[in-house]
Amino acid sequence: MNSKNMQFIQTEQRDRLGILRLNNDAKSNSLNLDMIDEMVRAFDDFERKQVRVVILRSNPGARVWCAGLRIDQLPDPGKDPVPYEYALEKILKRIENFPGVVIAMIDGSVWGGGCELVFACDMLLGSPQASFAITPAKISAPYNPNQVNRVLQRVGSNIAMELFFTADVMPAERAEKLGILNHLVPREALESFTFGMAGRILQNAPLAISLIKKQLHQLATRTVEQITHDEANRAFVKRVYESHDFKEGKRAFLEKRKPEFKGY
Repeated sequence: MNSKNMQFIQTEQRDRLGILRLNNDAKSNSLNLDMIDEMVRAFDDFERKQVRVVILRSNPGARVWCAGLRIDQLPDPGKDPVPYEYALEKILKRIENFPGVVIAMIDGSVWGGGCELVFACDMLLGSPQASFAITPAKISAPYNPNQVNRVLQRVGSNIAMELFFTADVMPAERAEKLGILNHLVPREALESFTFGMAGRILQNAPLAISLIKKQLHQLATRTVEQITHDEANRAFVKRVYESHDFKEGKRAFLEKRKPEFKGY
């Protein structure tokens, strides 16, 4: 087991499983520029160490999972908003481009930019204490198309409009019904359920998972035809098809045994 403490987050690695813990409870885990940079570095480190699943979580019992962007660090009117927007996009795209699976384990309320953070993750698991509120309309903050599109990947346009226009808090029960939460789990069972799911994913072929994740994100922003003819995508498909893991998966199935995937 390998762990590291930074100013605003903690990381831990257990073989091919990574854990990134938001650790700024005094500020309700509100996102600031330094915290965002720490998270990007953590994912860079996880990728270098070939981590296949990352669990993104808060400290146990935290009432607020993430309060969103720190308002005092947003640019004043008349100043260029790009630097701050770029910093937030940096961690969101880092999660989306991470080759492994990122699971958000949510036990508390999620506000504003915190919703963007969890919506960039691959799966959301939550307790009844989880809730979601998208709040730019409360302070007349502009959202760019990427930010809006992440919400649309979770819910239909009518629900997205409700979330944006009312800024109401959505409780966990409704979030599960709408598909925002993959699973709603009792608080006392959330951690074991999340780690159990991570363990099952780790038993599967990492190269195939990475390809499918990449294609799902491409389909969210590009047409099927564009992706089909994309040379990088075609090369990735060929790489998976010719991989050790594909051959091993077929052999193991025919031999009625558990496959031993290597990630190549």
